[in-house]
Amino acid sequence: MGIPDSENILATLQGFLAERFDIAADVAIPDARLRDIGLDSMMVLDVMMEVEDQLGVKLDDVTLPRDATLGDVVALVRRNLEVRA
Repeated sequence: MGIPDSENILATLQGFLAERFDIAADVAIPDARLRDIGLDSMMVLDVMMEVEDQLGVKLDDVTLPRDATLGDVVALVRRNLEVRA
C-alpha cells in the first residue's frame, strides 16, 4: 500500500472533524486555520490520534507552525508517512 495522497488525508480529516466536532467539510478546507474552525490544542491532539488510528501510522513529528491550518496538518501527516516509506 502506498502513501495516501494529500486529498485522501484531507478527506480522512474532514470525515473525522464532521463526525466528532460537527465541522462541515466546506469549512474544513486546507487554508482554514485550526483555531478559526474551533479546534483548541486538546482537540488537535485528538485529531492526531485519530489520524494515527485511521491511517495506521505513528506520528513521530507532530510539529505544527504557530496558527496552523488544516493544510499544515495534512503536510505533517505526509511528512511522517514519507519517513516511514
